[in-house]
Amino acid sequence: MTLRNLLEKGIVTIARLPKSNDFLFQEGKLDLKKLDELEAYTVPIIGHDYGAKTPLMWNAVYTKLDLPIRNIMVIGNPEEAKKILEDLRLDPKYIGGGAGVGFKEKVIPCLDEVRPSDLKAVNIIVKEKDKLVGYNTDALGFVKSLEEALARVDKKIDGCNFVIYGAGGVAKEVTKLLAKEKAGRIRIVNRTFSKAVALANYLNENYYQVAEGLGEELSRGAVLNSQIKVDALINLSDKGSDGELVNTAMFASDDEYNESESRNLLRYLKNLRPDTIIADIVLPETQPSVSLRLAKAENLENLLDGKPMVINQAAPAYVHIQDAHPEIHAKKVTKEEALKIFKEAANN
Repeated sequence: MTLRNLLEKGIVTIARLPKSNDFLFQEGKLDLKKLDELEAYTVPIIGHDYGAKTPLMWNAVYTKLDLPIRNIMVIGNPEEAKKILEDLRLDPKYIGGGAGVGFKEKVIPCLDEVRPSDLKAVNIIVKEKDKLVGYNTDALGFVKSLEEALARVDKKIDGCNFVIYGAGGVAKEVTKLLAKEKAGRIRIVNRTFSKAVALANYLNENYYQVAEGLGEELSRGAVLNSQIKVDALINLSDKGSDGELVNTAMFASDDEYNESESRNLLRYLKNLRPDTIIADIVLPETQPSVSLRLAKAENLENLLDGKPMVINQAAPAYVHIQDAHPEIHAKKVTKEEALKIFKEAANN
């Protein structure tokens, strides 16, 4: 099986929202014969369509270096991760790709190896000869951008308190890094309470008594707690991403009154701790995200969107695949050179 077979059988479809993901389209119609023009491709897999920047950035490098490679983002069912990856493994033109929303944890049992071996989620898959190897550059990319945001208010991760929304793949890796950097307190808020508790327990058992799992109904108390003063609210969930959650902010649990509850909470937060950082990794097609729009409307100023994370994580991911396939990458870039091209593409 190949990418072409997967597309023909409808097991995966082309994502339509990301910019520069239109290589296979000719006058609006899918033309799979164009795959014959390529020597190789990278294939990020996502669970639903959203305005990801991966094709825009990676294809900017391929175009600049005149490489016969394209990044082609596809949508699939995470429950079919094993079949999709086994078919791509047999595709001689597939050299790796990404694991996006819905796939970051699902792909791990399908891989031959993850590096480091304790990864709970991956965002980049590298085909190394006949093996599929998973890495996570998302967490490092986000934490780097968070450190820069904290520095602007004269803080660092060490000793800071965080409220994290989401307990999935990205959250698992980000919270591990926060614990390694000696965060003061990490309060994990998740719709499925048991997942928040499981992640908190993992952190407490493997690092120190740093984390607490909470249900969404306790979000307000976590944010406005007078004893554990929050330094940053961080959305690592799907809330606010393109699709049915695009108008759902991270702050409130009641979907019907999400905006009014969110604005009320933010109003109190502005009065209590106006330097709190509001960070959101989602990048909907209509930017900024609803969470950041509401925070700005309530005059909170220290806002961080997902663009720095996306750019920061992409450079090492690109180099992982480039180094695994030197024969196809006739022209190579360093991590710093890739980062520069990605920044230019993402900001245009």
